[in-house]
Amino acid sequence: MSTESKFITLAGLAGCLGAILVGIGEFSLQFTPNGGIEDVKDYLYFNDVSAERLSFGHFIAVLSAPLYMLGYWHLSKKLEPAGPKQSKAFFLIGAYAFAVGTAWIGQRFFLAATVHEIAAGQDIKTLLTLFSEHNEPFVNVLRLAMVIVSVLWIKLILTGKTAFPKWMAIFSPIVLLATMAALYFTNTKIGLYVFPVAMNAAHFIVFALAMFTTREKNIIS
Repeated sequence: MSTESKFITLAGLAGCLGAILVGIGEFSLQFTPNGGIEDVKDYLYFNDVSAERLSFGHFIAVLSAPLYMLGYWHLSKKLEPAGPKQSKAFFLIGAYAFAVGTAWIGQRFFLAATVHEIAAGQDIKTLLTLFSEHNEPFVNVLRLAMVIVSVLWIKLILTGKTAFPKWMAIFSPIVLLATMAALYFTNTKIGLYVFPVAMNAAHFIVFALAMFTTREKNIIS
């Protein structure tokens, strides 16, 4: 295995690790057995999350999120044979998306702390609204970027000669995210657990499959 191949493999492992750690952090920040994380006005579900969980989730998620960029670099190198320019665009959009995503996840703690203060009787509802207005747009940018990279992912795999089998086109981030959202909004038990960390779960699947399929291909060849 060449030095570059080793770096590509390590980047894939870093992406998987990032998806796991950010998933742990986001789960700690947002999961409640009663659900409700779709509330982006009052954020009342944060009242069911302890201050200790919020602090733990905040630090592990923010410190681990940059690893996603290495994961996207790994994917772009595997897509490169199908089109160098488009694979670079895939990497740049994905990396940009998770730079913005890091800003978004980094502010969840402050929203939650504000909700806790309101519940304790402090009259700071306007502060919560202000924080929300400066936080929620980031996740919408992240979602839009996921649509774009997913279109590139599907196009490159189906029309070009990438390192991936054609069936990998199904496992685009947006398809996986939509599946997890559907599981949540149809009130399934698994949806309750995966939806709070849907972005991370989706990317763990993508990164892991990317490594497994190319490793399998190398073994066969």
